[in-house]
Amino acid sequence: MAFNLLKWILRKTGSDSETATGDFLEASTDYDADARAGLASYLQNMAFWSCVRRIGSTVSLVEWDTYRRGRRVQAGEAWAWNYAPNPNETRAEFFRHLVSQLYLAQEAIVVEYAGGRYVADGFTVERRLTGNIYRDITSDGQSIPGVFGASAVLHFTIEGSSIQTSVNAIAATEGDLLKATTKKIVRDAGGHGVLRVHEIAEQDPDFESTYTDLVTDKMKKYFTSDNAVLPVFDGYEFQDTSGTSAGSTRDVRAMMDDIMELTAEALGVPPSIATGKGVTDQDFTHFMNTTIKPLAGMIVQELNRKLYGQSRVFAGSYIVPNYSNVRYRDLFDIADPIDKLIGSGTFCINEIRARLGEAVIDESWAWQHWMTKNYAPAADQLDGVVDGQPRADPMTDPTRTGPDQDTQDTEQEPDDEPDPEQEEVNNNVNEQQDTGDDQ
Repeated sequence: MAFNLLKWILRKTGSDSETATGDFLEASTDYDADARAGLASYLQNMAFWSCVRRIGSTVSLVEWDTYRRGRRVQAGEAWAWNYAPNPNETRAEFFRHLVSQLYLAQEAIVVEYAGGRYVADGFTVERRLTGNIYRDITSDGQSIPGVFGASAVLHFTIEGSSIQTSVNAIAATEGDLLKATTKKIVRDAGGHGVLRVHEIAEQDPDFESTYTDLVTDKMKKYFTSDNAVLPVFDGYEFQDTSGTSAGSTRDVRAMMDDIMELTAEALGVPPSIATGKGVTDQDFTHFMNTTIKPLAGMIVQELNRKLYGQSRVFAGSYIVPNYSNVRYRDLFDIADPIDKLIGSGTFCINEIRARLGEAVIDESWAWQHWMTKNYAPAADQLDGVVDGQPRADPMTDPTRTGPDQDTQDTEQEPDDEPDPEQEEVNNNVNEQQDTGDDQ
């Protein structure tokens, strides 16, 4: 009899695994399956752009030092790359724009137009071994007319295929898990119960209509109403199991953190920097060495080969990245390193002040290089050598002065053999003294 009831229920629901109560609970929820799918994509995009913004902001802090014949100068390309690349963007805005476009499309170009340099949002390229040709260039929704050769375009690329593949794989895998988790939490938050039907109820002539009304109407109202009472007839036994699941929104949060961390690692950003939580010196050093410096190195190579060229670079005119302002440090924390830099002659006072963002001192002594006596050629520290010459014997050096020298002059060891002439002189002196005493 009970087996016949089970077959009837399965026939009515059209499912081999869900009961009628499961059907109406699923239908009663307002949670949209498309929203679940969109949530994973949204979280992945949020993680992606969070990391890209951090990379772009860090690159925008890099200063670009220009050199002419081996000497640092504030001229030429220094203004464009440190202050105003174009009339509409500052250095920070320009480099954030460049990095965003680079990671979005895996390549980016910069062209010069009307005295400014612009990051292209779109372009077409005809690739040639003798030099690419660029057309249909747009920036900030505006068209830049003309056809540009390779020498007139700064072209930057990154390993786009591997990054994009990793990010897409993360989004797909975590998205499926996130959908399953959120669906489980939503279902667990709803009403659940166990309905036991005894044989006495099956003998009722109106069993089918009574059962259908109970599970599709009365139970639905019971679970969806703020206040409700469920009537249970003879032969039926109902047990409410709502709220017994261990599912929690913390599970969703943990998966959101997983998406952020995996996306950050795919982009070369330590998870602590991506989230801004628990950043260590080791994390920052790793970020600089594996992401920022290679990116800045790629940029500076393109600048030197396109804007300066071989002959000028070999003559000492070039541009280099300066990372000193990338990370904030308290002055008192770096006081000792500053002392070493000045005392070793590596930097003058004004060079240090400039790197600290302080105004230079308009005095000649502030531009001088200083070196303490602790620093000397290594050869001078070797035993027996001074300025490349053998060191004099301290006991025979005629220029030596001091207590030891005085002792040497006044204290002499007696000769082994007495001097006869000196003895005769001494005897005469003694006889004259004795005669004087007698008188």
